Amino acid sequence: MAGNLAAATRSFGNAKSDSAYERSQVGMVAGFDTYKLDVAKRITAQSATPTVDTTSAAVVNYVPKATSTAVGGEINVDNRYQQIAISSTAGLAAGDAFEIAGVEAVHHITKNSTGQLKTFRVISVDSGTLMTISPAIISGGGGTDAELQYKNVELASTSGTAAITFLNTTAANVNCFWQRDALELLPGRFAVPSDAGTAVMRATTDQGVELVMQKFYDIDSMTIKYRLDTLFGVVCKQPEMAGVLLFDQ
Repeated sequence: MAGNLAAATRSFGNAKSDSAYERSQVGMVAGFDTYKLDVAKRITAQSATPTVDTTSAAVVNYVPKATSTAVGGEINVDNRYQQIAISSTAGLAAGDAFEIAGVEAVHHITKNSTGQLKTFRVISVDSGTLMTISPAIISGGGGTDAELQYKNVELASTSGTAAITFLNTTAANVNCFWQRDALELLPGRFAVPSDAGTAVMRATTDQGVELVMQKFYDIDSMTIKYRLDTLFGVVCKQPEMAGVLLFDQ
């Protein structure tokens, strides 16, 4: 993107083009703050042409629910993902992005169709015909409150053999983007004993992540060892508010 902005044919009052040329700096674009990424995952090209049955309620009418007893006890349900059956998963891989003919995205508040096909992503390939995707396909066909409130697609057509079209048609490095609240840091805590002969200090960052520093004196070598630990996890709470950009395709 910086190389594109630095082209001589670009004109943004020169400031943005000059920064892109001199510092590879992009700055804010279309309301997004941009940053440099050191290491990026590479998504391979996908040319498969499977189909999916959009007349199947199990495919296009996912019903969000809080809990399930399907495994013998009540457990929480992760409604960010859905397992669907397609004609064949041969050659598919986690990370592939695709659209389904006739399955259009809706505005998440008004629930009106945007007229654009909804983008989905392969999370895992589970068998020769099953794969887990995100987000779930919620058409609201059942009419329940949960379906209507979380509806994210409009079925413009319900052909029994709707074509699946993959969007990552050229191998490329991903460029991540997300809305701030879509990601959350989950801080953990090390239960380090403070009375075992080792000095222990604790501090917390502005983001709420705990840092633990330990100091230990080795009488044999007359050296002092220091150790600094932190424990945290990252979760994408809302996959539809995060994604990747693949340039030139």
